[in-house]
Amino acid sequence: MPGSLARVLAEIGAERAAQDARWGIQDIPDGTGPEGAAAAGRAKDETAAASADGTLTWRHILIEEVLEAFAENDPEALRTELIQVAAVAAKWAQALDRRTSRPGRKDRFRAVVDVHVLLVRDGEVLLMRRAGTGYGDGRWHLPSGHLEAGESAVHAAVREAREETGVAIAPEDLAFVHVMHRAPERVGLFFLARNWDGEPYNAEPGKCSEIAWCPLDALPPDTIDYPAAAVRAITAGQPFALHGWDPAGDAEHHEPAR
Repeated sequence: MPGSLARVLAEIGAERAAQDARWGIQDIPDGTGPEGAAAAGRAKDETAAASADGTLTWRHILIEEVLEAFAENDPEALRTELIQVAAVAAKWAQALDRRTSRPGRKDRFRAVVDVHVLLVRDGEVLLMRRAGTGYGDGRWHLPSGHLEAGESAVHAAVREAREETGVAIAPEDLAFVHVMHRAPERVGLFFLARNWDGEPYNAEPGKCSEIAWCPLDALPPDTIDYPAAAVRAITAGQPFALHGWDPAGDAEHHEPAR
């Protein structure tokens, strides 16, 4: 899907999660029905007239869709109309994004956040050889993944460790040890697991061909560059690092999506 749509849908997901966190799952009446048909008809006529005389706005389109939803009491028909309302609202948001990204205007920075978990014992860290993912296949990486909408970084680290290695980590047993800003828009958060339950194993064989314990100070040469750099920084006690930026602060390359 277009990048702008992915951004809007991610923000919608985050907003939905926030609503659920505040009000919980709500089961209340629809409050819609045929009595709204007249208003929906007027809105449709106004939209058609505005389109004909060149004065059409997003307000016309969205109001028409909303009022058409208000006129439905059949659950399936109402759901169809609500999906159309959501689609128009998302498209309107994309139009706003395009206006603010015109030449001469700087976009507000929006990061893609990923989390990484260091499982360390006896001076060795657990690495996973990626396979079948389209990114870094055949090379070593830490257990990791993207932060999902409405999810805390700590919860994401716990989830990724469980999904990829099968271990259970209590949130309080994760220590934040490093952040890396990778050019141009990626921010990696690195957590050290103080304790965990279970013996790590390859829990996602469709994405990983093998796991191995490797010395912290002697990672395999085919480890993906940025986690290798992060491990070196962590062992040196450095809490922050840049990766992929040139001395002038510009992105040297665009890292492919994981």
